[in-house]
This record gives sequence, structure tokens and C-alpha cells, in this order.
Amino acid sequence: MKIAGKTDVGMIRKTNQDTFRIAVLCDGIGFALVCDGMGGVKGGDQASAIAKRMITSVVRDNIRAGMMDDELHDLLLRAIFEANRQIYEQAQNQPEFAGMGTTALAAIITPDCAYIGHVGDSRLYQLHGGQFYQVTRDHSRVQEMIDLGQITPEEARLRPDRNIITRAVGIAPDVDVDLLDLQLSPGDRLLMCSDGLSGLCSDREMGDVLSSHPIEEVTEQLIAAANRKGGYDNITVVVIEN
Repeated sequence: MKIAGKTDVGMIRKTNQDTFRIAVLCDGIGFALVCDGMGGVKGGDQASAIAKRMITSVVRDNIRAGMMDDELHDLLLRAIFEANRQIYEQAQNQPEFAGMGTTALAAIITPDCAYIGHVGDSRLYQLHGGQFYQVTRDHSRVQEMIDLGQITPEEARLRPDRNIITRAVGIAPDVDVDLLDLQLSPGDRLLMCSDGLSGLCSDREMGDVLSSHPIEEVTEQLIAAANRKGGYDNITVVVIEN
């Protein structure tokens, strides 16, 4: 298994509120995390930093070889719930952090399966058998409009409210987490990213880069592509090769 990651402030923002974490844990099990903070400069930075620290810590401290599917799901839930609690409590206790939150896209990867916990609009894509497709579903206002047939995905990219998410870690005492199992084959690649990439580059553009470069170059190439299109947001890219 190979994992590579990179984050970039983009062309407009002065600070980077995205965070990511990649690691290989026990028995070659991979771990990857992407968080995109919200709630002002200080709040977004703080929320994504707490989520990165807490989710990584809970997973690293409790992962073990031979865990069953439901145990891995429970571990992801526990990690995201703990991050939610920590962020929410700090926001309640310190007024300057009121309303802060973050997306969270966490993956525990074995040779046969990726176990995913997902909140917000950071995305997971899979390249399998030459086909590239989005695995996660955004928790966002524009995604709800797409689901209702009110707008197309192409129109969603142009809407000024495209960054409004309907779920986030830390904005309420409880958080609803989507859990997914993703079967993997040898040679499959996964792309995890913040909306600073997916909001500017099309699925076709991302798939073409993912399928044609070593994974270390994929991160550089995709960030460069998003910046060429304006780099309006922070950009984070994590790539896993099975």
C-alpha cells in the first residue's frame, strides 16, 4: 500500500484551514484523514486541528490486527464522536470559537476493503478497472438540490451557496456520520480531497490525473490544476494505491 498527501493554501486565502493525516498502522493497515475547517480564520483552524488530533489519536490507540467490519466502523464512529465533543465543548467555553466546525473524511484501509467515516463535503473517489467515480455523497445544500432534481451537478459548481454544508463535526452536541465499506482490488486507487479541489476540477480531470501519474505526482498535479483554475479555497489531496 502506498499513501501520499499534500495541502496547499490556494491562490486567494491567507491561511490554510484544511488538515490531513496519513499513516500506516499495524500489519500494514493504512489510515487517511482529510478535514476542512469552518467558522472564521481562528475557528476553522482550531476545529480542523482538533479533529485531526483526536481522530488520529483514537484510531491509532485502538486499532489492532484482525478487527471485524463492525469493530472498524465502531472505531471510526468513536473517533469522530470524540472530535465532535472536543470541538463543541471548546466552542461553548470560548466565545471566539463559537460556531466552529469541520468536515471529516476518515479511512481505514486494508488490502481488501476501505472503511470510511464521512461528515461534510470532503470527498472520496475510487479508480477501479479504469473507471473513476465518486463514492461519498456530499452533505451540502447544493447536493440536496441535485437530489431533488432542481439543479444539475454542473450548475452546482457555479452557485454562490455551493460551500454551505448541512453536516459538520463540532457544531452541535451530536453528529450524524455516514459509514461506508468499499471493496478494493489490487491496483485500485482512492482519492480523498477537500472541496478546494472537487469544486474546481471536474471528475474527468481528476480521474485522468489519478490514472496517469505516480501517486506522489498526483497530489502535486491536482493542486496545480486547482490553482490554475483560480485556487479560490484551500486544497487538500490524499491518494492511496492498493
